[in-house]
Amino acid sequence: MKNMFILTTVVLLLNVFVYAEPPVSSKIKFTKLEHDFGNLAQGKPVTYDFEFTNVGNEPIILENVKASCGCTTPTWTKEPVMPQKKGTIKAQYNMAREGAFRKSITVTTKDGENITLYISGNAIPQEQGVNKAEGNMLGGSVD
Repeated sequence: MKNMFILTTVVLLLNVFVYAEPPVSSKIKFTKLEHDFGNLAQGKPVTYDFEFTNVGNEPIILENVKASCGCTTPTWTKEPVMPQKKGTIKAQYNMAREGAFRKSITVTTKDGENITLYISGNAIPQEQGVNKAEGNMLGGSVD
C-alpha cells in the first residue's frame, strides 16, 4: 500500500513537470506601475505618462489598453515598439467627482501579456482650492 502511494505521488509530480507551461518572461518593462496624484482640485483633468521599454528581442505591439471606467481615458503608442526602445501610455483622469480615487488601466500586448497600471489621488472641491488640498497633504490645517 505504501509503495502504491509513493508510485502515485511520483507519477502525479512527473505530470506536473511535463505538462506545466514554461514561465512567460515579460518583454515589456514599465518604469512605474502606479502613480499617485495626491490632493488636487476637483474638476481639472490630470494626466500621467507611464513609460515602458521593450526588453525583448521582437517588436511589441499594444493590442488593447482599457481603463476600468469612463472617467479615465488612456492613449498609447500605436506603432510597434522595437527592442530596447520606449513607448508610453498616457492616463487621463477627469477629476469630476470629489474624493479619493484609484483607477486601473489594463494593457494587453499582441503576445497576450497583460499588465495592470494604477492611478490614484484625491479630488478636493474647487471652493476649497488647491491650497486647502496642499495644507491637508502636509498635515496642517488651512482655514
